[in-house]
Amino acid sequence: MWYAQKTEKLEDVNDQFRSLKGELENREAKITLAKFLRSNLGLTTELISGIKLAPFQEIMLKGMLNKNFSMLVLGRGCGKTFIASVFCFLQCIFEPGTKILIAGPTFRTARFIFNNLEKMVESKGADLLAQAFGAKQKRNDQFEWQINGGSITAIPLNGEKIRGFRANILVLDEYLLLPEDIINNVLMPFLVAPQNMKERLEIREIEDELIKQGAMKEEDRMVFENNSKMIALSSASYTFENLYKTYKEWLQNIYSEEEKESSYFISQLGYEALPDEMIDTAVIEAAKEGGTSNASFQREYCAQFTDGSDSYFSAKKMHQCTVPDGEHPTTKIKGDSELKYVCAIDPSFSNSPTSDYFAMSVMELNTETNTSTLVHGYAVAGGDLKDHIQYFEYLCDAFDFEMICIDNAGFQFIDSCNESKAFTKQFGFFEFNSDAEGINYDKEIKKARREYNKESGKICYKQIFTSNWLRKANEYLQASIDHKRLWFASKATASTEAFNRMTNQKISYKYPSGETVLDLIEEQDNLIYQTKKQCALIEVKSTAKGTQTFDLPQHLKRNTSINRARRDNYTTLMIGNWAVKCYYDMMSVKDEGPEETFTPMML
Repeated sequence: MWYAQKTEKLEDVNDQFRSLKGELENREAKITLAKFLRSNLGLTTELISGIKLAPFQEIMLKGMLNKNFSMLVLGRGCGKTFIASVFCFLQCIFEPGTKILIAGPTFRTARFIFNNLEKMVESKGADLLAQAFGAKQKRNDQFEWQINGGSITAIPLNGEKIRGFRANILVLDEYLLLPEDIINNVLMPFLVAPQNMKERLEIREIEDELIKQGAMKEEDRMVFENNSKMIALSSASYTFENLYKTYKEWLQNIYSEEEKESSYFISQLGYEALPDEMIDTAVIEAAKEGGTSNASFQREYCAQFTDGSDSYFSAKKMHQCTVPDGEHPTTKIKGDSELKYVCAIDPSFSNSPTSDYFAMSVMELNTETNTSTLVHGYAVAGGDLKDHIQYFEYLCDAFDFEMICIDNAGFQFIDSCNESKAFTKQFGFFEFNSDAEGINYDKEIKKARREYNKESGKICYKQIFTSNWLRKANEYLQASIDHKRLWFASKATASTEAFNRMTNQKISYKYPSGETVLDLIEEQDNLIYQTKKQCALIEVKSTAKGTQTFDLPQHLKRNTSINRARRDNYTTLMIGNWAVKCYYDMMSVKDEGPEETFTPMML
């Protein structure tokens, strides 16, 4: 499905070319060739890069090249990154001096498009395309490639640095994850100032002089074409998110009878619109097992916006429990000294990249309101135990943990940390059965309060995953979201003050090769979103015996690939939210000392 403003009927350029006879002058021949190539994008792309385009891809490219604002809402596997890469080199070839900025919610996202472009240029049959490119530069915070007097630059979308860039084309990947404030206040102003400002000013000065001399009339002034563009790439989102709001605004502009200075193009394409040879039928069939009316399937594969009301944990309510961008608390890589934190751990000891995540969540406590905020996460599949230990040591050094709760099936992780030479702190366990109810729960709280000792490091407890506890913990998590006792931190990259402060913080974390503090900050912003996404996938079912289960849909569980859906960050959120409740309950109990003492008896 495509949406675009009505335009005047275009001339059939190819028909004009057929009428040409004889030989053309050199300049006329070049202009004619440029017009021919610009009108036949499929042929042009194949000629210079060896890439053969499908008809629907040509249509999308024409929309992107001809309109100021283009939005591509595509299903999974429809080739958002591919078409964006092709657009980048075609735009620079047809418009010399073009400066393109590629950005996304993380620098990894922007680099992905840039790296995909590299593969195209270096592929077989792309000799002509490679000749168009010049010097290439790669830094930790910027990838840049010179082409045809302009450049293609991939940058991180955070801090003040982006404000210093100048470009007339913006390519924004994963648009639904971009902070609305950055889009409106940082990105949109890029499109206001024209690229050829100096040339325009010189022409206006000449025109002013001619009008003054009477050699020219005011209405004869040159009309400058607006050639700035913004390309928004995304999968479909919930209807309460900013992507849908922008989608509706652009649709309204397209169908409006008023004349607009800017032009708009929207492409909304699901898997059913793709040619058969471009569809991975095995993946589609597996996804269909959950039902084609499933909200997740509709968004991911059919490119349809949904309201998010069909999951156990309401996506809309989680969105309402998310701190607005620009406000505090933001995600953090180091805790505030005056605040307290709770850590939840769901270990996975498999080295397979298809395994579950080794997941951790850090909850920031607000003791005045007895609420908490998810401010930090960790999710690694198939990592080594020593790497998990190193990361946990960094967390213990960066955050002042009041309590640590870990899945009883993997509590040996704490023992491994204590035995590790690299781990400087020592932690102990206190006995606590949080599954107890009524008077028994009160007794457990009092006993745990007596055993709990932060000074000696006795702040850990093991949570047994019984069916009764899972039901209570999930119900409590749902209630915490409904009543806003649990919050999700805002993006640090959307707050200049928070981002600059975090980039200057000294932490003990050892970055993977090629990564910097920027990647760590962006990863935290992404993990908060992924945690909410995992929660929104959870389904509740009842067995024949009446036991409730909370798990991913069956069709998602059948997927065993590296990129399969996982729920481990949801699990740590559930554990962490329950641990926060237990901590507040413990701290509200006075330390009454031991309930039972030895009484001597005379024999």
